[in-house]
Amino acid sequence: MSFKTGFVGIIGRPNAGKSTLLNAILGEKVSIISSKPNTTRTQIRGIYNSNDSQIIFIDTPGIHNAKDNINRLMVEKAFETIKMVDIVYFLVEPGEKKGPEYKQILELIKNEPIKKFLVITKIDVFEKKLVYDTARNVFNDYQFDQVIPISSLKNINIDKLIEVTKELLPDGDPIYPQDEIVDISEKFLIAEFIREQIFETLKDEVPYDTFVECELIEDKSENLMYISASIYTKRGSQKAIILGKRGSSIKKIGQKARIELEKFFGVKIFLDLFVKIKEDWQNRDEFLKLQGLL
Repeated sequence: MSFKTGFVGIIGRPNAGKSTLLNAILGEKVSIISSKPNTTRTQIRGIYNSNDSQIIFIDTPGIHNAKDNINRLMVEKAFETIKMVDIVYFLVEPGEKKGPEYKQILELIKNEPIKKFLVITKIDVFEKKLVYDTARNVFNDYQFDQVIPISSLKNINIDKLIEVTKELLPDGDPIYPQDEIVDISEKFLIAEFIREQIFETLKDEVPYDTFVECELIEDKSENLMYISASIYTKRGSQKAIILGKRGSSIKKIGQKARIELEKFFGVKIFLDLFVKIKEDWQNRDEFLKLQGLL
């Protein structure tokens, strides 16, 4: 039996369900999810392993109209992905309007010599007619190699998506050890889990003006891990919001992040969080590098 190996890019507009799909495929939470757009800032590589394949899935930032340096770099990361994969999934939500980002993605992928899948997401919450009409309307704009409707939350057609993907990948040896599921450092992953809870806990624009640096990880025992991390923001007024009245917000962020981290690492977590100010961090290379954007 041949062994299949290859790269799959997951691309789409913000909130199309890219990170949710990656987590569903892997059966583990490796990419953060939020109802707010543009939560994913850089490429996240998730590694799917089976007895006959290794598929490296690359979750990308949502393609959008970039108005500042960090958002421009996010979109560039998504564009880079298309140049390095064997297959691309273009994720579209039922009823999605054909705006500038939609047209930009089609222009981006149509001339690339790779297989293209149209993946209609969230079919568990939309009527079948709308799902069908969306697939037909998008297919009229470009003749994809495959059209597959899915629900990541309900695990509908996920296995089918993987099987069809395997069929179109080249033969090859595994690229990563077969017990790995993600190609990012522990510190980066921890920072992402914390940043997810900032998005979930805080409103408005504050989460977009923050980044997280995991500064220290120590195994205190077989069942206890100590983590120290700093949340950076641009202004004192934002720091006050992140801390909350009598520390209520930072406490909530820490508690929720700790629960997710304990699920992932399988040990008790002691999490120390600090809030610091770094003005104009979004235009400073040293902080963009920490987020994998440079």
